[in-house]
Amino acid sequence: MVELAFELGINLLETFIAIEFVTRYLGCKYDDWKRNLGFIAVWIIAFIELSVMNHITEFESFGAYIPAVIYFVYATLFLKGSVFLKLWISVLIQILVTAIAIGTNLFVCNIIGYDPYLMITVFNSIRVISVIITKILLFYITRLILKQKYKNPLANGAWLLLIIIPIISIISLSALMLAAINHEEIKVYILTGMSCIVVANIITYYFFTMLNKDYDTKLKVKLLESQNENALKNIENIDAFVQQMKAVRHDMKNQLLIVRNYINSGKNDEAVEYINSLTDNYMPNIQEFLVTENDAFNAIVNSKIAICNQKGIYIEIKEKKSSLKDLDAVDTGVLFGNLLDNAIEAAEKTVDKRIVVEVQTRDSYLSILITNSINDSVLRDNKELATSKSDKELHGIGIKSVEAIVKKYDGMIKFYEENGEFCCHILLYIEK
Repeated sequence: MVELAFELGINLLETFIAIEFVTRYLGCKYDDWKRNLGFIAVWIIAFIELSVMNHITEFESFGAYIPAVIYFVYATLFLKGSVFLKLWISVLIQILVTAIAIGTNLFVCNIIGYDPYLMITVFNSIRVISVIITKILLFYITRLILKQKYKNPLANGAWLLLIIIPIISIISLSALMLAAINHEEIKVYILTGMSCIVVANIITYYFFTMLNKDYDTKLKVKLLESQNENALKNIENIDAFVQQMKAVRHDMKNQLLIVRNYINSGKNDEAVEYINSLTDNYMPNIQEFLVTENDAFNAIVNSKIAICNQKGIYIEIKEKKSSLKDLDAVDTGVLFGNLLDNAIEAAEKTVDKRIVVEVQTRDSYLSILITNSINDSVLRDNKELATSKSDKELHGIGIKSVEAIVKKYDGMIKFYEENGEFCCHILLYIEK
């Protein structure tokens, strides 16, 4: 009974560490009950699979593949990231479990001169100590990897190589363990070979992180280029708006003289018609000019209002007093410049042509909600919000810029659709 309880407890702990590692590395798609349901369900399934396999056979190399499949299915249904990343991390955690278990077994056996087969089959203090060491190593190694995690996409060819190497390693480790069980006299050589396999995988992961760091550098450069492009675009829009306002002010006296002349001549209908003509076709919507405590927000939003007026898009800005005063000017430009550009591009193609921006503070968080009208669902066929433009590398950088700002403020971003509108809700942590 004690042996059964120990084995089940160890299986429960091992599967928890593995699933928790995969979940934290990739991140969950959901923030509600689905997150906990998915975790608990896969934990139970993985625990049952491991316990059954341990009961059926003393050492089965084929069984080493099953947990990787379970983790991959779980990642596909509940976690973020590309298919290749999900597959790779599922295989990676399984090779960690296998390599640490087999390596610790052989290392302890080699140190104390114990039989590897007895280590697996006989329940005694030696096995208990070895298993406990194994799980401690598994826990701390996964923590180290999580501290250096990288989730950026690589080319499919690179992913394929990164996935094949751990798969081959699992096969090799399983074969070496079987050899050690059947030929105890060569366990020192087998342990050396297994150590080399583990080192090879460590080197592989190192190169993976280097590739991702290189990608990070390139992404940051593109983000800066995108921010510069948006800044120039916003400067042009603001300059056009300012020039338009100057023209209105310059011509205002002459326009008022004409209106006064109509009134003095008793031509009230003509005066009203002339005023309506000025309001609709000549003067920008001065009454919609926005003033807040954030100058960057004022510049961005007012220029976008002018663009919306030209395109026939209804835009409404709801900003609670002082909510934006603590947001950095550059970050303000990146966030609202990109999001409003996307909203304008989308709303222009719809029947309603509507955009609403709501900005307010909630405790220590700044809440930003931007909605725009849509004719059909955007997220149904494009959950990742990939750009539909031909130059995907350049034009797909907008959302990444926004996500980078959200990450900087330890915030959250959520895209959803309701009532015929596409919604982007952002929460940013703003220190008071």
